[in-house]
Amino acid sequence: MVLRVGCVPEHFSAPLMYATQNGQDPGEEIELVMCKLGTGDMVKRVVAGELDVAICVTEGLVAGIGNNRESGLKLFGTYVDSPLPWAVSVKADSELCTVDDLAFGATFGISRPGSGSEVMARYASSQYEWAGPPKFAVLGDVHGLIRGVQDGRADAFLWERTTMQRHYTQGAVRYLGTVRPPWPAFSYAALSPFIGAHGARLRRLQQWAGAAAARFMGEIGEQQRAAFVCQALGYAAEDVAAWAAYVQFSGDGAVDTARIGKTVAALERAGVVAGLATADVVMTPDA
Repeated sequence: MVLRVGCVPEHFSAPLMYATQNGQDPGEEIELVMCKLGTGDMVKRVVAGELDVAICVTEGLVAGIGNNRESGLKLFGTYVDSPLPWAVSVKADSELCTVDDLAFGATFGISRPGSGSEVMARYASSQYEWAGPPKFAVLGDVHGLIRGVQDGRADAFLWERTTMQRHYTQGAVRYLGTVRPPWPAFSYAALSPFIGAHGARLRRLQQWAGAAAARFMGEIGEQQRAAFVCQALGYAAEDVAAWAAYVQFSGDGAVDTARIGKTVAALERAGVVAGLATADVVMTPDA
């Protein structure tokens, strides 16, 4: 049975893409399913049975678990251990000058309800103690978000920093600031019955992904890494280098339950989830 693994078509998925294209054997057949709408879409597809596993931004996954409690959706591992820097973007000629200028009734563009872009806007509102909850406009993928701030349907949106750099260079939108939460950037998700029935397969997936990331970020070298990401995903070499300097992939996929507990607490303060315990979120697959 093919293991259907959802991931974003961005640089964080590059180690897995490179491994599948260059004969790094995962020990079983894996299909990488690129989901351009991100975590909210992947959560929906896992719950619907269209994906077996999804590699989600952690905050969006925790929100998805809180909003789909009857589904059995769980976080079972860590893919990227370092935090994700979320860039706040506005239209090029916006009068907004700092992130705090968004404190009074700004409308945020989001890819879809429950997405990381929505969750992080709520987190920023709570963290910076803005006046009242943010408003939202659903605009689709990053290109839809850019069009949305350009034509005034939204004042700002949040998306991963390195992915946005090309759009800043082109002048499509302007960088306003960065929101950087303390939790791991990406985590693995699956339904609890699948985790219970396929623990050994999921462990092999985590080990393969950890080895693929170690090879991609180390053994193949800077030039080959940059060439692959630039050709496959359209990034500039200098942006790949800046990303590689900070990102840390998990070697074994293990979950730090204390960090996930802090994630749950922060998202509860932000009004993203309510009455959710760490035990409701995390399930460890058996070997």
